[in-house]
Amino acid sequence: MSLDWATTITTVGGAAATLIGVVAGSLLTSRTNRMHWLRDKQIEACSAIVAESTRIQLALRRAWTHGDSVDWVPWNVALGTIWLVGSPAVVEAAARMDKVFWDYSDRFIRQTATGEQTWGQARDQMEATRLEFINAARLHVDPQHTPMNQAPVARPPLPATGDPTVAPGPDHGADADAA
Repeated sequence: MSLDWATTITTVGGAAATLIGVVAGSLLTSRTNRMHWLRDKQIEACSAIVAESTRIQLALRRAWTHGDSVDWVPWNVALGTIWLVGSPAVVEAAARMDKVFWDYSDRFIRQTATGEQTWGQARDQMEATRLEFINAARLHVDPQHTPMNQAPVARPPLPATGDPTVAPGPDHGADADAA
């Protein structure tokens, strides 16, 4: 009789240990999958912010030089997404970039900006906040990333001046569209 109890207890104990292992493994796997999903969504959201910020910068330039309209919807969608999945530092960096766009947008959309110097200041601030955002995103995704010191789109110097911060006026053909 004692052998039957020992066998039963051993069998139940083995089944319980197996069940506990399966439940623990399932919980760990679920947590890992959620973390990977969130990280992937954060990277996608950060990529959208970088892409849309470049598009908005170019659209503001075209609005100023050619009177084109600016479609803010994709930018606002990208901001909404980063607000949902971004870390506080990444969200703050995106908000600073958005503020720079709004600080300058009326002048370019209404074509009241006074000249290339105004565009140069705006462009430099847009690119500086984009770089801040990129570095905040890189740090969040991988704390061991070293900060970048150059925006992802480098402007070559103009042939006449050799200075990448001075561009021709809004009525100088295709080069005027360069950001």
